Amino acid sequence: MGISIDDAESHSNWRNTPIEKGGIGSVGYPLLCDEDRALTNAYDILHEDTTFALRGTFIIDPDGIVQSETVNNLPIGRDIDDTLRLLDAAIHTASGAGVCPAGWNPTKPDMQPTEEGVVSYLQENADSL
Repeated sequence: MGISIDDAESHSNWRNTPIEKGGIGSVGYPLLCDEDRALTNAYDILHEDTTFALRGTFIIDPDGIVQSETVNNLPIGRDIDDTLRLLDAAIHTASGAGVCPAGWNPTKPDMQPTEEGVVSYLQENADSL
């Protein structure tokens, strides 16, 4: 879902404005309003010098635990490919599989979270690190 400090009318205007004219067009997920900034403050993403919320992406598991948090300053864009990689990693580790080392993606091996697992992973993957 998307959450914005803007009101429902602004969300409607965004959706009804084509992308090439500055809108977001039709999106396939709900947009929630955080006009009172309760979520913005709870996740500590209020920009200190403005009334805007920073651009945050949070991957939250079914138990309500934040598994990944990426917060960008206002001028820095986000990357959907990296967000999807982080989501894949959260799903992978939640399944009981190994941990996802730096640079992991679904085409790469995971690592067992033990001293032996780390040594084994590094021995087997040293050339690609």
